[in-house]
Amino acid sequence: MKNLHYAWLVVLTFAIAYLYFKPTGSTTGLGATTSDGKRIVFVNSDSLLNNYQFYKDAQKEFENKGYRLQVDLGQRERALQGELQAIQQRASAMTQAELQAADMTLKKKGAELQQYSQQKQAELGQEQAKKNEELYNNIREYITKVNKENKYEFVLGYSKLGGGILFADPSVDVTQKMIEGLNKEYAAKKAGK
Repeated sequence: MKNLHYAWLVVLTFAIAYLYFKPTGSTTGLGATTSDGKRIVFVNSDSLLNNYQFYKDAQKEFENKGYRLQVDLGQRERALQGELQAIQQRASAMTQAELQAADMTLKKKGAELQQYSQQKQAELGQEQAKKNEELYNNIREYITKVNKENKYEFVLGYSKLGGGILFADPSVDVTQKMIEGLNKEYAAKKAGK
């Protein structure tokens, strides 16, 4: 009896889904059309980011900048450690006033290094935020441009790892078209620089 209830629930769910997303005779491209005529497609956000060359280039750029920053900070830290070791080696020959002055100088340099590190990391974070904004603006502008032809009323973002969409019918997936178009535009912009 319980299984019969679940079977009817499944049949009813599929019937409602079919009526809601019933395909029409539209010839303008991919998309599901709701019973009230609204056209819906989705883009797999994970695939889009993994295959959009702008995103790949931005990721590589920030990895390189992060690596260079770590190298720079490491060199500065080692230089400060070298100064500390030099003072420790000469400590027995130094007066109390000289030791205090050296200690204050090292503390000041340590604080400056920490401030420098925080400043550079903040700059890198701001730069990355601007690049992320540019990424999403590129995607939105491209979807808006493509949508003039296709007249989608909803372009949903789908992600396998979470988000608001629990299921997306592969027949309304326009991810590959979006990736190809975005990469084509990005390559043209990059070549124009």
